[in-house]
Amino acid sequence: MQRVEDVDLDKLKMAGRIAARVRDYAGDLVKPGVRASYVCESLEKLIVELGGSPAFPCNFSVNDVAAHYTPGFDDDVVVSEGAVVKVDVGVHVDGFIADTAITVDLSGNYGKLLEASLRALESAISSIKPYTSLYEIGRVVELEIRSLGFKPIRNLSGHNILRYLVHGGLSIPNYADRSLHRVRIQPGSVIALEPFATNGKGLVVDKQLVNIYSYTGRKPKMALTEQETRLLEIIVDRYKTLPFTPRWLRGFFSNEELNNISKSLRVKGVLHGYPVLVEAGGGMVSQFEHTLYITDSDVIVVTQ
Repeated sequence: MQRVEDVDLDKLKMAGRIAARVRDYAGDLVKPGVRASYVCESLEKLIVELGGSPAFPCNFSVNDVAAHYTPGFDDDVVVSEGAVVKVDVGVHVDGFIADTAITVDLSGNYGKLLEASLRALESAISSIKPYTSLYEIGRVVELEIRSLGFKPIRNLSGHNILRYLVHGGLSIPNYADRSLHRVRIQPGSVIALEPFATNGKGLVVDKQLVNIYSYTGRKPKMALTEQETRLLEIIVDRYKTLPFTPRWLRGFFSNEELNNISKSLRVKGVLHGYPVLVEAGGGMVSQFEHTLYITDSDVIVVTQ
């Protein structure tokens, strides 16, 4: 059964308003020659200026990269002419999270691909009411994407959102998964819908690069060093169970130490790592996303 929590709707709506402004501003920043680090750090700074906090590091996914890339200390991406760029931002206000994404086509050649994921999102939102099945949502998304000649990415999904948890445990498919006929959206739920469309295989695979982590809440598999204990205390105090990136922790340790300690804490089981995800066939990927709050009788799109 889906877990539903009490939601402070005013705080959720505030997070949604901030996320929408930041997402729209991202569309103005993405240009040929711009660095991912400049865009992401500008957007993360704007979130704070507007009164929110980043719910996760800005995701900046170019061409066949679908998700989980954020700049690290030693790597960055420079946007090329003709790139297709997905920018995914999350905002929280006191732990109440809004998640939204946009795709920018700098080539002008992938309008139909962008239309596929955007239409899928709009149709999915229109199809939802309290107790809609996850199968029905996925069916609508897949139908829209395939109608334009593309494939949904089957192993990426929407998700429910809980306080301080971006992924609350419920996956909302981007295809007609018949096993989910009986799983339904409960009133009081906060959900993020994010259709991904591609001209590739319709699957993503892990790339080994990890620049995003979150605290698992589990006991370590092995004893922690003094440095690891100190960094973990800082992470839990600042981010709780929300995803973060080591570049947010500049100044506590050297950049190299932050990377190495984060990797070690992942090995010891106290941090979860989010590998960069790329389209398995090298296909181009588009994504759009909104966060919704489901009432007893209505659906509120908080990131509209």
